[in-house]
Amino acid sequence: MIVGIGVDIVKVSKMEEAVLKGGESFLKRVFNDCEISHLAKGAIYFQRLAARFAAKEAVIKSLGKTASLSLRDIVVINLESGMPVCRLSLPKYRDLEILISLSHIEDYAVATAVAQKKA
Repeated sequence: MIVGIGVDIVKVSKMEEAVLKGGESFLKRVFNDCEISHLAKGAIYFQRLAARFAAKEAVIKSLGKTASLSLRDIVVINLESGMPVCRLSLPKYRDLEILISLSHIEDYAVATAVAQKKA
């Protein structure tokens, strides 16, 4: 059963600005250590960060106003196949599965999340 759906878009330059201004402190407030270690710095580093930030926001929107999650409680990584997956670190959300889709280009990153009860 679908609980909710969320979508978010992030301007890549805003993410780059936040990272350059806030540095490691900003990254640690928003991203889990596992996420940070999976993102190799390179040509599309800020696009990938922006997409994951958008995914976290989309997840929160999919769960509604009663969701009590921090951004670090939402972990977005890619499987070896490249498929993005989302895990929620709080036990109260164990009965949910979050499906996500990410996309990014030079200026924008977008993500969609669908929260559903596990079968």
